[in-house]
Amino acid sequence: MTLNPHDLADLLSLQGFLVDYDTGEIEYPEDMDISLLITLAASGKIEVGRDLSFFVPDLTIVDMDTYCEQYPNDPQCKCYDV
Repeated sequence: MTLNPHDLADLLSLQGFLVDYDTGEIEYPEDMDISLLITLAASGKIEVGRDLSFFVPDLTIVDMDTYCEQYPNDPQCKCYDV
């Protein structure tokens, strides 16, 4: 199962990163290891700004309807008739 932007932001917060839930920006102390952020950026899960800042994309989406409009093929957005 893939993580939605809110779950990703929550997990990054648990790892000690400071996530601004209004802008998606990820902040961290200068002495913190950012190899996780680099790996997430390389795999396309987070974005890198011009000043080498990191962002969680689409974090400002606040409800599932809006999320599913953006990502209709996400398994958690598919509806199945039984």
